[in-house]
Amino acid sequence: MKRTLILFFALMGSLLANSQQLNVNFDYAVYMLSDKRSYVETYLLIDGKSVNYTVNDVNLESKIDVTMIFKNADDLVEFRHFIVGNPPLPDTTDVFPDFTDVQRIFIPQGIYNFELKIKDLNAPKEYQKTITRHEIIAIDIPQKQVALSGIELLESFTPKLERTINLKNGNECIPYCRDTIPQDAEYLRFYVELYNVATETDGLGDCNVHTCIRDAHTQKTIAGHSSTTKVKALNYYQFMKEIDIKRLPTGKYFLTIEIRDRYDKAIGSATKYFERKNPGVTAPSYTSAGKTLRSAAMYANADTVANILKDMKLIADSTELGTIDKAVASADMIVMQQTLYDFWIQRNQFDPDNALANFVRRANAANLQQCSPDQKLLMLRYGIPNTIVDRTDAANPFVVWHYYKIGNLTNIKFVFTPNGDALTLLHSNMPCERQNDDWRNVLFANGQPAQNDAEIFEGL
Repeated sequence: MKRTLILFFALMGSLLANSQQLNVNFDYAVYMLSDKRSYVETYLLIDGKSVNYTVNDVNLESKIDVTMIFKNADDLVEFRHFIVGNPPLPDTTDVFPDFTDVQRIFIPQGIYNFELKIKDLNAPKEYQKTITRHEIIAIDIPQKQVALSGIELLESFTPKLERTINLKNGNECIPYCRDTIPQDAEYLRFYVELYNVATETDGLGDCNVHTCIRDAHTQKTIAGHSSTTKVKALNYYQFMKEIDIKRLPTGKYFLTIEIRDRYDKAIGSATKYFERKNPGVTAPSYTSAGKTLRSAAMYANADTVANILKDMKLIADSTELGTIDKAVASADMIVMQQTLYDFWIQRNQFDPDNALANFVRRANAANLQQCSPDQKLLMLRYGIPNTIVDRTDAANPFVVWHYYKIGNLTNIKFVFTPNGDALTLLHSNMPCERQNDDWRNVLFANGQPAQNDAEIFEGL
């Protein structure tokens, strides 16, 4: 799982700053060199208006103390401590721009408990509070199979010859470390690396990089925001692109990148979560003009199709609900079959039949297990969890669903608590789902699980 972390804590008595809280955004991406050494690149974006400054000669200086710790179980694997400062600012300025830090940390393959500590050293001593965040970071790029690096969102990329830590593929890539892309941003820019493609395709010709934006909840591909680029099938390839998002509505999305071979088969993919604020823009409607799925004959019973359509409403967006209701009310098989096609072609344009088949399996499993409404919704979106921990008989009752992998996100967990006769979602580490920073205090009297249950909640 990876959602950009937004870190802040309140400060009193700011020195030469216009804000009373430190705001820092954190993100990271995992890469691999051609010699198969792996590394993680970390990105910090510091709100220049939120830090404290001191005067050095005629310039203002900030000092942000940063510590990064990587542990594998109890073993310390990497420790990094450094100071981040702002670019030169005259002491007469009233403009405090944001500034960034990029670290490149070489580290062996593994699953790491990552700890980040940040403190403003220029804050008055009595208000120097260290903020601490924890994250599970997986360094697990396959060394022989087709794979992609993490996706780095970019503020900009511009050609440059001078070698800096931001130089990638002959361009200076300035990281964009926010989840939300505001209305005035017209393009979504990103950088990603492709690995071992020549090995998988026997080095024959080209491959296609398919890029699309999907609704994070419905997995619907947003019309007008997908494209395919032909590239050389190499074992190491640097890929960057910008996508016009002027017509992308407000919402929660995944940027999805797929590598497809010359037979149009997906052989690797990566995803990146982001949110868009774009009031006044609505998604375009879609109709297939009478097309139906290849597997339509498998769904020839009107009652069966109507029940599938009703379950689909749980993962449909607002523009699709009315269409589904009309199709069910019509009881017309042609209309209902076309609605099935329209719905699933927007979620998997390459194999909508398989997408529908997976959904039906999930719906049958959820109905068989008599899942609560929250649980059924999540099962329809993400499938059957790999493990389930049921502590509904405990003094502090809970249920935890654990998915080893959802798309390209790993170690995803959902915590449910009883609410009457049903289990409701309290917290998750899935970026687009409900998140409750106070979930530990809600669930446990002392804010911490019992020691023998600690592993259940690891990563949350």
